[in-house]
Amino acid sequence: MPSSTTVRRLTAPVRPGAAAHGAFRHGLFAGVGAVLALALLAGLVAALMGAGRTASADPTRQLADRIRAQEAARNAKQVKALTTQARDLATRLMPVLGQMETAMPHEGRAPRAAGAAEAGRWKAVTSAAVAALAHPPSGDTGYNVARSDFSAAVRALDGAVDSYRLALGAPPSLKKRLVAAAASQRDQGIDVWSIGATELDAVDVDAGLGHQHVFLQVAPDGQSLTPDDEPEGNHSR
Repeated sequence: MPSSTTVRRLTAPVRPGAAAHGAFRHGLFAGVGAVLALALLAGLVAALMGAGRTASADPTRQLADRIRAQEAARNAKQVKALTTQARDLATRLMPVLGQMETAMPHEGRAPRAAGAAEAGRWKAVTSAAVAALAHPPSGDTGYNVARSDFSAAVRALDGAVDSYRLALGAPPSLKKRLVAAAASQRDQGIDVWSIGATELDAVDVDAGLGHQHVFLQVAPDGQSLTPDDEPEGNHSR
């Protein structure tokens, strides 16, 4: 016979605020985590900024930067002076080279011999150019190379004048060889000058002075370098 006693299952009572309390704890932990992450990020940024300030305030680095700036200023000053000097020398040499072209022409043209007085005027110009480029001050590599090329070029031109002057008083059999030697030395001088002018053009650009063309505008022998197509002063800063 079934019992009239009713069996009731016992279940834990649900407190009305339990769910809300759990949600609060979850949100609290998430907020704390976000705050900690932001604090960590802020600390990292501050550390990086501090390292940057420390590096910029490093006395050794400041000294190195100051030395580099001084060297750049000195180089630009030297390059500008050499450009001015080379342009002046080219202006003085070109009339002489034009007269030498008449006396020792390219492309098989008939020569018109220069006299002793004219050759003497050549010598005054070329020897002055040699003296102007003697004892060069030391500078950056590009400057040194360009100046050395100009110096070698004017020495070759000066030697060409010496050979031609010797030919004026030489017997016919020797005169022809001396004139040929003078022409070869003249061409060598023009070729070497063109190398120096090419180097100086690049050095001028690097120094912020822009393209500067100080080539000797004379009849080419096929070996000389020629200026680029950049306008004078282009790429200056």
